[in-house]
Amino acid sequence: MNSYISIAADLIFPRRCPFCDELLPFGGRLVCSRCEPLLPRTGRNYCLKCGRQLKEGTDEYCPSCRKVSHAFDEGRSLFVYDDRVRRSLAAFKYKNRREYADYYSEELYRKFGTYIRSKRPDALIPVPVSPLRRRRRGYNQAELLAEKLGKLCKIPVKKDLILRVRETTALKELGRRQRQKNLKKAFKIRGNVVELKTIMVIDDIYTTGSTMDEISSVFREAGVRHVFFLTVASTGGL
Repeated sequence: MNSYISIAADLIFPRRCPFCDELLPFGGRLVCSRCEPLLPRTGRNYCLKCGRQLKEGTDEYCPSCRKVSHAFDEGRSLFVYDDRVRRSLAAFKYKNRREYADYYSEELYRKFGTYIRSKRPDALIPVPVSPLRRRRRGYNQAELLAEKLGKLCKIPVKKDLILRVRETTALKELGRRQRQKNLKKAFKIRGNVVELKTIMVIDDIYTTGSTMDEISSVFREAGVRHVFFLTVASTGGL
């Protein structure tokens, strides 16, 4: 039944390319043929800790991860956060383009399906937004990604296990230290995590790692042993 509803919705509201907003052929790819080869995908030369793209010939870790002791085990990102990706994620996050989650999740699974299975996560955990921001947007973009990725991977999604219990200042203009202070005690686990030994956190963008570190610390204090993450994009690459 859901597949018929989805087909009907695509006929009534044709899909558009997540990057240029051009109409897409019915039943075809979820990105247009012009944009696909131009997308700044992360390549083989990435930071072994946070997954951000590195310049050729550089060390195995990015400058940030060489300086900071992160609370997570490691993570990976699909794209480098350039202007094209920034506009796409902004529309996904702030302009109700929820359908973009289909493309992002399929690409995450296509590139990182083997990686996900190798880590054997007991659950996917979307980064929570505050109740105020959920009411304003009507949804949590990380939750949409996690739910669709969870279906592809056949891994349960625990969307209400960790809550953002404190409203925080917008992080995009803050440095790492300011972000850490801003996020202190912003998250709280609600429920039992005893059965969770390994989790994979899902979000749209990785920047300084402050959000991932805070969430990872909260889960580790609750008894989770390993915390990995996946994001659509990461800043600072190249």
